[in-house]
Amino acid sequence: MSPVWLFWLSLSLLAASSLLSLIFKKNDELTRWSGTVLISLSSLLLIWLAAQVLWRLYHPLEFEIKFFALKIPVLIDGLSSLFLMLLAVLTLSSAVFSVSFNKEICQVAHWKFYLVFPWFIAGLTGLLTVDDLGLGFTVAWQIMAWSSYLLVRRGRPLKLSARPALIYLIFMQTAWLMVVSAPFLIKGYKFGEPLMEIGQKLAASSQLPSLLFFALLLLGFGLKTGIFPLGQLWIPKTYSTANPSVSALLAGILEKTGVFGLVRIFFFLTKSDSPNFSAAAWGKALLIAGTITLFVGTVQAIKQSDYLKLLAYSSIGQVGYIIFALGSSLLAASSGSAAGQSLALVIFIGAIYHSLNHGIFKGLLFLTGGNLLYSTRTRDLNRLGGLLAVMPTTGLLVALASYSIAGMPASSGFVSKWLMISGNFLAGRNNLLMTWSGIIALFTAAFTLACYVKFFGLTFTSAGANWKLNRKAREVPAPMLGAGIFLALVCLSQAFLPMAYVKLISQGLSLSPGFLLADGHQSYLSGHLFDLNIFDSQKMLAAVSPLVVLLLMIALIILSRVLRQSAGATEIEVPAWLCGYQDLNQDNVYADRNMFSDLKKFFWWTGGNSNQVVEDEAAEIVQLKKEVG
Repeated sequence: MSPVWLFWLSLSLLAASSLLSLIFKKNDELTRWSGTVLISLSSLLLIWLAAQVLWRLYHPLEFEIKFFALKIPVLIDGLSSLFLMLLAVLTLSSAVFSVSFNKEICQVAHWKFYLVFPWFIAGLTGLLTVDDLGLGFTVAWQIMAWSSYLLVRRGRPLKLSARPALIYLIFMQTAWLMVVSAPFLIKGYKFGEPLMEIGQKLAASSQLPSLLFFALLLLGFGLKTGIFPLGQLWIPKTYSTANPSVSALLAGILEKTGVFGLVRIFFFLTKSDSPNFSAAAWGKALLIAGTITLFVGTVQAIKQSDYLKLLAYSSIGQVGYIIFALGSSLLAASSGSAAGQSLALVIFIGAIYHSLNHGIFKGLLFLTGGNLLYSTRTRDLNRLGGLLAVMPTTGLLVALASYSIAGMPASSGFVSKWLMISGNFLAGRNNLLMTWSGIIALFTAAFTLACYVKFFGLTFTSAGANWKLNRKAREVPAPMLGAGIFLALVCLSQAFLPMAYVKLISQGLSLSPGFLLADGHQSYLSGHLFDLNIFDSQKMLAAVSPLVVLLLMIALIILSRVLRQSAGATEIEVPAWLCGYQDLNQDNVYADRNMFSDLKKFFWWTGGNSNQVVEDEAAEIVQLKKEVG
């Protein structure tokens, strides 16, 4: 089937899903299943379309959407195909998850959710495929912004969700205004013309308009990605308010459309030797902004007792890593040397890899967060504990996602962070800013581990959920588990087949005309990188090295147990010491406020100290009772 037809068929299925929600509005079961089936089919078609581009069956896909005298240029190249695949995978899992979650927990009539949700997906698809900053971009952005606003608006009781949803909408519209106004600074710009033509006119523009052009686009797309301090103003409240299936898309792909925009502007719109573009200056700006964002966002995540806000602040930190890598890549490329180009290419591939990784494991974390909310009806870590016994599958999924996001060896996060951070270290004394930023990024990775040790430990180990909650926790229905298992399998493939993903990303970049680092393909290192020959005769070792690391770790664990038993050591189980109390209760359980308390006090100045989850949940219960009547 023609890729253009696949594109339109995918969007048509989304429109049909929205229409059927109106037709079946009186039958919740039909509404949920018809919406899920059509959205899932649309996602599969999107994967097929992206695969056709990446496998060179069609390259690149360019066409125009015409409506009378209006024209919207569409471009689906290798880069957009990578992000379309991420969107499709997350949409598929979120749609399946919503079938069971919405049946039990839904703050709005089911038909209203499925009326709006497909438009959100369509808007995101448009943002990844339109090739302008004018009409097409505006249509796609507004569909995305208003549909997601409505979804956030009904994520919790209306009185509690109104303010976060409004703040979110204001920030999205501010970002849109910055982006669409930027090209008007370029002499001769015509509203709605393709990005390539904007780039050509930018090269002939004077210094000041070019500077303001890039500054506005950095602020606009940076606001959407959550760069410090802008992300702290809207992300935590928005992500913790929305339905978990929506939050998975907000964190997993909506943020990445901001990253996609930054990549298009700084790595495709201009050349490093352009007189109006300083790769070194903008690289430093992105590197510093990314380093601050990754550090502050991660430290703020540690302070949270609301696990949904913990995941939201953590998203800010992880996107900071991507911005940090984009800046490092630009800075390395500005050296003009072949080695600098090669280093820039390696770091850039790490940034795209981490974008895909973060989309998957953060989507998984929000969906499993939805599992916890479904089963326990609370977001408060202080009220949880010991859930691994009653929710073992959810516990394993959270453990995998937490291990990955922490960047531990033999995980997907380790691969992408290794590419990004080691690339900065390789700059050495030739660029101390890159080296010191790499040290901060590596140091912050330990904080990420601490954050998710706390999340998993307080939720699934420890004890107390059985008496802290006024309900019996249980494992969630099969569709919710299936959605999580699907993302977990993708996450494992990213961990154990890193060279396959490097090849996929490399191929995507080679199929994207105008790539800033394209000259690096000719150098020895990057030429081998694009052919998967980094290690020459050791290609097989490179492909299986994560599995080797994992097997070594397992072997060492087994060896330590054998050595302990060979010495005659025995394990003795004794009752936990309860600090002098007779029974386990709220007074002697290790609470969230006590975890990393000194660290929280030391970094009080980073913000994110307000922690009102108990008051929020009490207010939510009151509002629910009022709305139910």
